[in-house]
Amino acid sequence: MAKTTTPSYEQAQALFTNGDFEGSRELAIALLQASPQDPNLLRLAGKAGAELGRDDALGQLEQAAAADAENPDAWRDLADALLSEGRLDEAAKAIRQAVELRPDDVASLVDLAHVVHASGRTPEAIQHLEQALELDFNNLAALRGLVGMYREAGRREDAVTAGRKVISYRPGDIETAIDVAELTLELNRLEEAVEAFRWLRDVDDEPDHEVYAVHGMIEAEMRRERWRSALDLAVDATRVDRFGRTTDILAYVVTQVFGSADRPAPSRRDVDDALAASRDEHRQLHSALGI
Repeated sequence: MAKTTTPSYEQAQALFTNGDFEGSRELAIALLQASPQDPNLLRLAGKAGAELGRDDALGQLEQAAAADAENPDAWRDLADALLSEGRLDEAAKAIRQAVELRPDDVASLVDLAHVVHASGRTPEAIQHLEQALELDFNNLAALRGLVGMYREAGRREDAVTAGRKVISYRPGDIETAIDVAELTLELNRLEEAVEAFRWLRDVDDEPDHEVYAVHGMIEAEMRRERWRSALDLAVDATRVDRFGRTTDILAYVVTQVFGSADRPAPSRRDVDDALAASRDEHRQLHSALGI
């Protein structure tokens, strides 16, 4: 006679782990008929329901957190569901509860930082990320967050330091390499800026992206009034620029090296605007690529 297996939480959890959210949810809900206040079953039904976009998922996760208030994971699951609905203030409260229960949870501190930052509280967000780094000094998520938040707060030197750490751990992090190059340019540390854009030119192997790094080097050399070097770079840029974005830049630099020509050259302001637009376009392309 075949042995009958009694449905269990472990089976529902295994279904969730294997990506069968529908099966996991149905089994968890069936088991809740006998144990309607079981926090583990409520959490599992809520998490599976959240994956499936079910309306009752958030209520189940709220019940789970209330029933198991000392469990930081229950609060994290609730926070994730609240975030998915854009309820930032409530999500922040749930993550704070998780952090209070597990103060050394670096992932929760990083998440809390991003939630409060999204609510416009950048100084508080920076504090949470710095606390995360005290617990895990090379945590990439915290370091990457600090690059942008330090920059937003006007702490450019700190942003460069954080960015260089990220690149030392992950050399292929293009967005952080863009940050470091732009920040050294903003700080007028022009030799460092040239090196940073040169590094960016080497590591960004996306088609047609070389021109952006060369434009950055041109801008740094223009600021130093190293016109011959700027000219060489502008010529290089035209070779890799399929869309003519370097034409006016080259025309301007040529006039600085050889003097005015018959054809009017663009103004310095026009060239500066073009170079700034090039930087913005480069960042937007990588943000769109998610790399």
